[in-house]
Amino acid sequence: MKQAKNPVIQNDIQRYKKNKLGATLALLGLVCGCLYFLVLYAQVKNGNYYYNWSIAFDVVYNLFFLLFVFLFSEQVKNYNSKLFPMQVIVGALQVARIFWLPLGGLTAEAINWGTFLAMTIFLAASGALIIASGVIGFIRSNSVKAFNKKLENGEVDLEAELKKEDNLAGGAQNA
Repeated sequence: MKQAKNPVIQNDIQRYKKNKLGATLALLGLVCGCLYFLVLYAQVKNGNYYYNWSIAFDVVYNLFFLLFVFLFSEQVKNYNSKLFPMQVIVGALQVARIFWLPLGGLTAEAINWGTFLAMTIFLAASGALIIASGVIGFIRSNSVKAFNKKLENGEVDLEAELKKEDNLAGGAQNA
């Protein structure tokens, strides 16, 4: 028979565990972004549609994208929600990028539908994963902050809850 988990103990445990889910989602968003620019940069050849200033801008953007998303991953992992608004913006920018180079290349017939779909899927997945990471990180960091505030205010007695758990565990062993 499985014993019900004490929510106070679960909240206390959350303070010491890293937010692996949120951090992993951000890193997966980064991987999808990398796959996008691998597909895009494979299309760049001397004198073709993509061989202009826009690809230079995209390279610089990608450098900042890589740095920021890795920073977001670390922030989310440690229950810090300071960069949540920026994380949502970067995720939205990933989705918006579909309408710049990929769609422009498709309408100019510089790429085929398969290449366009690959770039679109990678950008959409990247944006969605980064936003999901931010939302999960925001929710979990607020939960940890609220629990810490309750501990500081004395609304929650962690020692009493631990003793209660010890008594329940002791009673289960004696049965």
